[in-house]
Amino acid sequence: MRKTFGLVLLLGLFAAASAAPGPKGQAPAPTEKEFTLDNGLKVILLERHNLPLLNIVAAVNAGSKDETDATNGIVHLLEHYVLFRGTETRSGSEVARDIRGRGGYFNAHTGQDAVLFELTLPAEQAEFGLNNQREMLFRLKFEQAEIDAEKEVILEELAQIKDDPFRYASLLFYQNLFKGHPYGRPVIGTPEVIRSLTAEAMDKFYRTYFVPSNASLAVVGDFTLKEMEDRVRSSFGPVPRADFVPVRFDPPAPPPKAVEIEEELDVQEAYIVLGVLGPDYNSEDQFGGDVLATILGRGINPLIYRPLKGARDLVNTAGMMNVTLQHGGAFLAFLTLEPRTLQATKRATVQFLRQVRNENFSRDDVLGPDQMYARDYIESARNQLTFEVAKAQESGLTIASSLALHLLFRASDVPFDYLGRIRKVDSSDVRKVAARYLGRSEYVTISIVPKKKTP
Repeated sequence: MRKTFGLVLLLGLFAAASAAPGPKGQAPAPTEKEFTLDNGLKVILLERHNLPLLNIVAAVNAGSKDETDATNGIVHLLEHYVLFRGTETRSGSEVARDIRGRGGYFNAHTGQDAVLFELTLPAEQAEFGLNNQREMLFRLKFEQAEIDAEKEVILEELAQIKDDPFRYASLLFYQNLFKGHPYGRPVIGTPEVIRSLTAEAMDKFYRTYFVPSNASLAVVGDFTLKEMEDRVRSSFGPVPRADFVPVRFDPPAPPPKAVEIEEELDVQEAYIVLGVLGPDYNSEDQFGGDVLATILGRGINPLIYRPLKGARDLVNTAGMMNVTLQHGGAFLAFLTLEPRTLQATKRATVQFLRQVRNENFSRDDVLGPDQMYARDYIESARNQLTFEVAKAQESGLTIASSLALHLLFRASDVPFDYLGRIRKVDSSDVRKVAARYLGRSEYVTISIVPKKKTP
C-alpha cells in the first residue's frame, strides 16, 4: 500500500478560490471551506457535483521520519492494521463488509512524512463514511495475534522487493541520499524490526501520533458545505483532544561525497537510479524544480535523451522526477540500459546534469535569427504540467488526498496556486534550481545489473 506522494501531491492542488456561479449580480457561492475543530483536527471541504460520490481522506503526520531504528516499519504495519484488522467495535472483516456493502472503496498509503487513509462512497453514505473513518483512525484495538498475522503479509512484501529493480534501487537511493537523517529509514521497514514489534509498542506509537491535532481531514464530493460541516463536527468533534508536540526536523545534509553502489539481481538489462538532494515542499524552488524535471525527463522528448541516445545510444529508457517531501526533497533520474554501457552512462548522465544550467530552456535564451527555430522547453513543460493537473482534478480522491496532505505540510496560510506559480517560472528560475541542486558533486548512483554467469 506504499505510495510516493511527491508530484502526485502537487498535481492535485489548485487555487483555493474555486466557487460556483451565483445569481446575477451576486458574488459566487463558495464551494470550499477550511476550519479546525476544537480538538485540533484540520478540515477542508470541497464541493464537486460532477458525480454523486463522496471522497473522505484522513492524513496523519506520521511516517518513517517519526520512527527510530527500533521501530522502523511501525507506520507501515499500522497502516496495514487499520486497513485489515479492525477496531474496538468491529473486526477487520466486518469493516470490509460494511464498506463494500455500501458500494465503497478503501485504501491507505504510507510515506516518509505521513500516512493516508482513503474512502470513496456514494454521496448518500456520508454519515457512515465519516463515522467509519473516525473509528478506524482513533479507536484501534491491538491484539498480538492480529499484529503477527499482518506481519507475515509485510514480510512477504519485503521478500519480493527485489523483484522490482527500480523500487529496490529507489530504496537504496533514499537510504544513501538521506543517510543519517530520519528520511533515510526505509518506509517499508526492515524484517528484523517488523518481526520484533509488539502490541505494546504499536499501541504506544499509535496513542502518541494518531491524535486529532496531528491529523487532517479532506472531504470532496457531492454535498453542500453547511450540511457537510455539521456532519464533520458531529462525527469528529467528540474525539478528545490530546496533547501533541511536533518534532522539529532539520533539512537533510548532502552526503560527504558521491556514492556509487552496484548490486547484481536476476534481471536482463541494467537499471540506474541516480540523483541529488532537491527542494522541500515549502521551498520556492519546488516550482522551478517541477518544470526542470519535466524538461529533463518527462514528456514526449525529454532533454536527458540528448546526451544518452543519439549516436552513442547509451540507454533504452530515461526519466526524471522532482520529489518534494515536507523537510527535504530529491531529484531522481531513472534509466534502463544494456550492461555494457553502464560506466559510460553513469558518467554521461552526471556530467550532463551538473552542467544543464547552461542550456537554452526557452526561445528568449536564443538571440538572432536562430530564435524562431529554437525549442521552448519551458512552455512545453508548463503545458504538460497544466494537462496533468487537469487530469488529476478529474479524480475527487486525488484532490482529497492532496488537500489532506497540504493541510499537514504547508508552512503558511497563503493560498497555494500551483499552476499560477508554474506559469511564472522562467529560464532564470530553472537555471537557478539547476545550479543549486543538480550542479552539486554529491550524486548518489544505484546500479542494478544482471548476475554474472558462473562457468
